[in-house]
Amino acid sequence: MTGFRAAVASVAFLFVSPMATSGVASADDAQSRLPLAPHGTKFLFEVIESHDAVYLGDTPGHMGRDGGLKVRPNVALGDGVYRSDGATTIRVGTVTRVVWDRVSGGLTVEFDPEPLRRIAVGDEVWVDLNPAPASSAPGAVP
Repeated sequence: MTGFRAAVASVAFLFVSPMATSGVASADDAQSRLPLAPHGTKFLFEVIESHDAVYLGDTPGHMGRDGGLKVRPNVALGDGVYRSDGATTIRVGTVTRVVWDRVSGGLTVEFDPEPLRRIAVGDEVWVDLNPAPASSAPGAVP
């Protein structure tokens, strides 16, 4: 008799499981339908935290965040962090952690500084929300 119950439970699970999860999948679909940011879209954020070392053997790092994203970001570890001063743009760091809060449209970026670049709390820096592939960006900022 227990074999029969197990078989009935397995068949019931196969039929009920897709119906139960279909509502969950559609809730995420609203966020996944956001358009991808166009290449070259700057995401400006303010540096709100600087640290010498969070973990043993760690190096100095900085963190900043901002919100209001209406597009899907395509930011990855190793992407550049830049600071613009008028017409001059310099690379000041490399992304080491990035978190997208889809509900609020916020992005938190942690980055390591480039050697000999001074970065202070309150500085405004930016990342490209969707960098062009390296092969198609001959004039990309170093």
